[in-house]
Amino acid sequence: MLNRKLIFNILKFVVFLGIGLLLIWVITKDLTAEQKEELRNSFRVADYWWVGLSIVIGILSHYVRALRWKMMLQPLGCNPRISTTFYSVMVAYLANMAVPRLGEITRCGIVQRYEKVPFDKAVGTIVVERSIDLLMLFLVTFLLFVTQFTLIYDFFQEKVIIPITEKFSSGLNMLLILGGSVLILVLISIFLVRRFKHTETYLRIRIMIMNVRDGIYSIRHLKNFKLFIFYSVFIWVCYFAMVWVCFYALEQTAHLGLPEALAVLVFGTVGIISTPGGIGAYHLIVTETLVALYGLDRTYAISFSWLAWSAQTVMIIFMGVISLLLLSRVTRKETVDETV
Repeated sequence: MLNRKLIFNILKFVVFLGIGLLLIWVITKDLTAEQKEELRNSFRVADYWWVGLSIVIGILSHYVRALRWKMMLQPLGCNPRISTTFYSVMVAYLANMAVPRLGEITRCGIVQRYEKVPFDKAVGTIVVERSIDLLMLFLVTFLLFVTQFTLIYDFFQEKVIIPITEKFSSGLNMLLILGGSVLILVLISIFLVRRFKHTETYLRIRIMIMNVRDGIYSIRHLKNFKLFIFYSVFIWVCYFAMVWVCFYALEQTAHLGLPEALAVLVFGTVGIISTPGGIGAYHLIVTETLVALYGLDRTYAISFSWLAWSAQTVMIIFMGVISLLLLSRVTRKETVDETV
């Protein structure tokens, strides 16, 4: 009998997948027959060599992520093989396409199984790794707003700020609403902390904090901190390059350059984490970014969003399956060794 957590995860996946498919329908429903034919033709004439290069760059980014993770585990007394950390990273991304956050558990389970890395220590390093990724996303977003402030400000002024302001009679009402919302959130947080202080959930949170502490410890005692920083920056440079080279796959997007790639990276990342594998959300956000900010024809904006998304998705599925197969070979080899 399926347990509640599994049922909940299945339902969550179905709901978010449904939302993603709905978003795909939203961005294509108003296309004319001529535009749909142009869309199909753009896929036929696309230069998939550039899409392939994007896939190679993506694999390189994940390999460097595996190198960085191995570096984080070493101060904790663990020295896993780079092959195992790489396989676990790829399997984790594959698992996350099915159930969000399942990949983190799978990743820790793999290194525990094959490298005897304690599960809780592995979790601690991954929590810290996610914090570093969030910091890098913040820095990339900051760079985007610094380099293209006027363009983005004018867009939000027209599409967001003015419409919201017009719904309120004065700025004072907006401040009162925002202040009241913050106060309510603070009161709810205080209530939840007091209510659940002695529950199992609270204890789990405390254990997670301790794991994060261990992860931070691993960073403080890295043998080569500069190399760690280089790895962290290089991963996001690869993410950026994956978008940039995809521009050259279509004649209509080949004129787009580094500023546009930076915007697609920042806003597209939001889409990737919004639905399973970013389906629908990534297409919608990237399409609207290219159309609204840079005036690209909607048909070719949709085409590009599909090419960029497909490069990431094909890479994750292919390398994830290959990694699972290679891990199964390791299992068979260990079984043979134990029987000899």
